[in-house]
Amino acid sequence: MHLRGFAALCAGQFLAAQTGFIFAALIPIVGAEWDLSASQAGLILGAFQVGTLAAYVAVGFLLDRVSAKPIMVGSAVLAGVGDMAFAAGAHDFASGLLLRLMVGLFAGGLYLSALRYIASTFPVGRRGSATGIFVGVLVLAHSVPLVYIGTLAPLFGWRPVVAVAAAAALVGALVLATKVPGVPAPTHHAGHPDAPAGAGGEAHKGYLARYLGDVLNNRPAKRVIVAYAAHNWELFGMWGWMNAFLVTSLASRGVGHEDALARGGTMAAVAIGVGGIAAVLGGRLSDRIGRARAASLILGISFLCSASFGWLFAAPLALVVAVGVLYGGAALADSPSYTASLMDLVPSRSLGGAFSLQMLLGWSAAITAPATFGAALDLARSTGLEPMAQWGAAFGLLALGPLVGITALRSLRGAPRGEGADRRSTK
Repeated sequence: MHLRGFAALCAGQFLAAQTGFIFAALIPIVGAEWDLSASQAGLILGAFQVGTLAAYVAVGFLLDRVSAKPIMVGSAVLAGVGDMAFAAGAHDFASGLLLRLMVGLFAGGLYLSALRYIASTFPVGRRGSATGIFVGVLVLAHSVPLVYIGTLAPLFGWRPVVAVAAAAALVGALVLATKVPGVPAPTHHAGHPDAPAGAGGEAHKGYLARYLGDVLNNRPAKRVIVAYAAHNWELFGMWGWMNAFLVTSLASRGVGHEDALARGGTMAAVAIGVGGIAAVLGGRLSDRIGRARAASLILGISFLCSASFGWLFAAPLALVVAVGVLYGGAALADSPSYTASLMDLVPSRSLGGAFSLQMLLGWSAAITAPATFGAALDLARSTGLEPMAQWGAAFGLLALGPLVGITALRSLRGAPRGEGADRRSTK
């Protein structure tokens, strides 16, 4: 792939993907305005993931048949339109839930189409690094709204600020449309070049048979998918609630509301944004020592962070920031390993479908984790626990993810780097 094309891909996706964390940044603001409980806030966070998941499953299979570029361009346009609708029409729990569900559905064509693009244009030995860079850019895109929404919303109101994020998505669509080179659609029926017109039914049956063997009966690939789901449980639970935790912690120390919003948002953005750098390093590490080994090492670090972070609610602020930065990095650094592993393990003809299964399980965990976190927080509050214990218990639930991931990857840690589909025939 031409480096300018990859840079344009990253730039366009950066602008379009800012929608992902908009509501996480708004929880301390609209939570009071809409009189939301923690459980309701978690459900709105999860609604975006539900929409994204539905789009992911459909888009993944579609990417085995059509070119990736039109899908990502259309998704960026729709994400911008959806954010405009949220800025104009969200006014309570029900409308916020519905509109974030819609935006998630619209934005769901961005991520997988970019991964498919990378798989089509990078050799196997560079996919971990390329995926890491791309994931790092997305994390930066997610963290930036935590800064400008937390800082500007008290000054101008949250609706105009969200409208700015919507405009950014539309500019991103323009960048993707004009600066990213197109690639041919997958030659899905390459094994049947002489198939006559009207043989679509047979081709469809052939795809299902190949998918069964390439993905559903591919034990290493299924282990990677389970590990990815466990990774998402921890990551999206932490991402969804990091900002609220820091803002609440600052407020408990006597910091004023507006100052707590701005400082907490900036601190959360730094902690989460570090994950972008960590993803680049994690991708490079997976190219060097193997996907499963790299992911398992990183999961061990993130487990310790999840188990301890909430208990730092009243700890010295410097310690909270230090552990938060480590947490934000470790929770994301293993992400490129899972995507690159599927690129290695699954033949190109079925890779989009493999991504669909990965997203189905992984984003089911992403949907469940923020809502479960909020419910655990409400339950802990109702029992009269101190804030430190409330947040400690909620973050502690996220530590289950790394434990499952390490277990799933155990039998894969001895596999050679790059072992997989690209070294096999895909006929």
